[in-house]
Amino acid sequence: MALPLSKILNAQDVSPRQSRNPGLPLNGLAAGAGETFSHPATAAGASKTAHYGDLPVITLSQMRGSLYHRRTSRSPQHQYKRQRTSEIPDSDLESEVDSDEPPEHEFDFNKFNIFKAFFNHSEILQVFSANLEVEELLSLYAISKDFHEFCDRNFTAMILGQSLSKAKESTEIFKWKMYKNLCQDDPAERRNEEARPRLLQNGQIGKPARDVPTFKLLAMVLHRERVVDEILCILKSEGHHLPSRCSVVMKKLWVVMGIPDNGRRVGLMHNKNFWTNRDLVYATWFLPKLDMHLTDPVSGKGETLMLRILMTQPGFTTLWQVLKREELCNQFDMMRMYVNWKWRPLPEHRHLSICGLPPEHIGALQYEGYGKGVQKIIPPDTLILREAMRRKLPMHDRLVDMLLFGNIHSKSFRDIWPGQPLDDEEEEAWSDTDDSSDDDETEDEDVVDPDDLELRG
Repeated sequence: MALPLSKILNAQDVSPRQSRNPGLPLNGLAAGAGETFSHPATAAGASKTAHYGDLPVITLSQMRGSLYHRRTSRSPQHQYKRQRTSEIPDSDLESEVDSDEPPEHEFDFNKFNIFKAFFNHSEILQVFSANLEVEELLSLYAISKDFHEFCDRNFTAMILGQSLSKAKESTEIFKWKMYKNLCQDDPAERRNEEARPRLLQNGQIGKPARDVPTFKLLAMVLHRERVVDEILCILKSEGHHLPSRCSVVMKKLWVVMGIPDNGRRVGLMHNKNFWTNRDLVYATWFLPKLDMHLTDPVSGKGETLMLRILMTQPGFTTLWQVLKREELCNQFDMMRMYVNWKWRPLPEHRHLSICGLPPEHIGALQYEGYGKGVQKIIPPDTLILREAMRRKLPMHDRLVDMLLFGNIHSKSFRDIWPGQPLDDEEEEAWSDTDDSSDDDETEDEDVVDPDDLELRG
């Protein structure tokens, strides 16, 4: 039975049930002021009484049909709203309840912007930005004011989250604190608590703003991760298989190649936490395999000095371009790189350009500082052999394993075709190396910590 909403709000007796005590009034206003009654469910002698004129409207219990009294006070505002509601005609209330029109608070999906909704949840925004490429991230940082402010507040977390999700191994080796030229002052103006107070740009004395990584550092880490992976893939396609650990070794070699002086290069090689015995063994596997490819007259360049020239470069980018046949495609390019590395011009030619190179770049790669020093730089391949001999590692015992790895199977002695994948068991059978001597030996005094390096990216 449909009931008028006004009767429900006015608490009139509309229930078909009959009260167990019909002598009691249903409407408290019908009783006289000060008149009291005892609750039917209360035992005799109980002191629970109520004044009908002071209590709110009484309704029937849904379970028993007896009066159910509540000793709750109503605020004047609630009584005012109750009075205003009871004055609404029944027809208007029923029309509002039975109306088919949507309520006013219905959500408008046409005006919803999912990108703006991300800013209400920083965790979701971090995951969303981690799936963007560097170019897309830069474009979004440039065109969106909200995203620009979000990145400025969380620059370190944003860059490191991107690099760890896309190149975790490179992020751990190429630490962002090593490359000061790829960092900037914190846009949020957080201060470096470990730094000493100094004169700031505003003329006051205080602690400087801390350094945070930039998008340039993120691009550098992703570029080096890509270069190392592609170099190993090219060597594997040509039949020069290498253990998976060689990717870490190549990145550590890249750090050494980025150091422009001999002192810090030697000190970093003495660091057994950075260069373990296993890393030195795998480095001696990578360099001969690379030399075998470069000296090959068909797949390589057929030049015996190619490895020495490429090891004097500041990184593996030139080697990557050579293996992709984008650099050193003719004899003139070879001559030009040799002049840049080791050519000594005659006194009357020192102020002239040779092969298109300016005078300051002629023979510059053989000296410290890439031409700024006077002492010749020690290449990484030489440092690897010297450090292995200093630690007395039996490299000669692993020479045959290095040559056979990736060419024949360790158990069946069958040939392995170029590009054929190797399982973990086959890799461990050839490249098992003991690192127990790392913990027994003591560290030298001239060891360089990678965190203390300051390089240029």
